[in-house]
Amino acid sequence: MTRTLFRRLSLLTLILILSGAGLASAAEEQIYTIKKGDTLWDLSQKFIDDPYYWPNVWAKNPDITNPHLIFPGQKIRILDGRLEIIPAYPEAKKEGESVTINSTGQVKAPAESVTIKSAGSGDGFILTSEKPLGMVVDSVDNRILLTENDLVFVKMRELPAVKVGDTYGLFERGDVVKHPHTKEPVGTMMHNLGSVKVTEINGDTVIAKINKVFREITRGAELYEYQPLVKEITLQRGPADLKGYIIATRDEKGTISTNDVVFVDLGTDDGLASGNLLYVSQPRKVSDEIIQHTGHIDLPDAVLGAAVVIEAKAKTASAIVIKSVDASFIGDNVSVVAE
Repeated sequence: MTRTLFRRLSLLTLILILSGAGLASAAEEQIYTIKKGDTLWDLSQKFIDDPYYWPNVWAKNPDITNPHLIFPGQKIRILDGRLEIIPAYPEAKKEGESVTINSTGQVKAPAESVTIKSAGSGDGFILTSEKPLGMVVDSVDNRILLTENDLVFVKMRELPAVKVGDTYGLFERGDVVKHPHTKEPVGTMMHNLGSVKVTEINGDTVIAKINKVFREITRGAELYEYQPLVKEITLQRGPADLKGYIIATRDEKGTISTNDVVFVDLGTDDGLASGNLLYVSQPRKVSDEIIQHTGHIDLPDAVLGAAVVIEAKAKTASAIVIKSVDASFIGDNVSVVAE
């Protein structure tokens, strides 16, 4: 009787050990099939509670040239706190639908680029060394406040280069932008007023029609290169070790969040380009109590979100925040996602 009971207990123990090993193995590895609407950011948050892990998934999978471009049907392996994309996904390619992330974080398909839509009053830029191409000097009917479809007289700096049909952006000078850390002047904020299209050239006289209006237009508005408000921008990795700061916001907001347009102190002179992905971060704050016990300690920055460069000038650039997990502010750090 005792021997029989011992055998049964031994068999039960063996079954429990084997089933436990099977459960442990199942717990260690899980396969997830990507669905339309998924993003690397959200999957990192869902499975390993770390939305900032997705750049590691991107970096370790060279086939993913766009970090937000994943295919329905692709499979992800979840292993002990990390994610791996399973290399072969014939079913995903068979479906033929790629998905991309737009500026609101929503998934759209099919496309191969991220569509960034600058809403409202236009993005503007920070004037550093650029020179105006011309200026509105008067209106045909002598009006002071100008609006859409009004005809205006324009004085152009390089008249021989002007042709009927040319479109220019209209801008107004705002405040001087000072660097939040050095307090040195960076440039002048240029507010986007709208655009004009040349309709007639008669000797030295250029007549143009106002096409778009975002703000009140008056005499003295300056003409610069026209940039459409809706642009398709393909995400691309930028230069390594390129870091800077948020120096201004388009709408002069105190708190920055998703879909806000910001300006950074990096530009084409630094190698920055349209489509570069930026991380927004802040230094982590260590409590005085911890410092008393451990002394000085260097911790990685706390990542607050991500932004995509819309337009890069020589010294500065505008970017739209595509993801925000916490509030950010002028003076916060930005770093370029490098090759």
